[in-house]
Amino acid sequence: MATHTDARPDPTDQCPPWCRSPHDAADHPEDAHHRSRVHLVAVVVGHPPLEADEHAEAVTVTIRLLRRVDSTLTWLEVLSAEGPQVRLVLTAESARHLFATAGALLGSSS
Repeated sequence: MATHTDARPDPTDQCPPWCRSPHDAADHPEDAHHRSRVHLVAVVVGHPPLEADEHAEAVTVTIRLLRRVDSTLTWLEVLSAEGPQVRLVLTAESARHLFATAGALLGSSS
């Protein structure tokens, strides 16, 4: 007779090469993620349709990769280091499409 076990994936199994998370088998399943090193980037954000350029503000954003240990889907997370100005969380595939389109737009801008 087969028995059902509630086996969780070992977070260190198939850990992606970019993962910098300390993993512990005792972690709650919702807290078990692979996380890359955080990169800090200074950007300027604003609302050009609604506000004059003088109202733009410099903020620091954090960028990292995330993946649940029970998934193969990798996410790119871009968040304001402080405050709510920037929050963008995309699948890696969506991020590639976004950056390709942004690159094309910026390449044709003057």
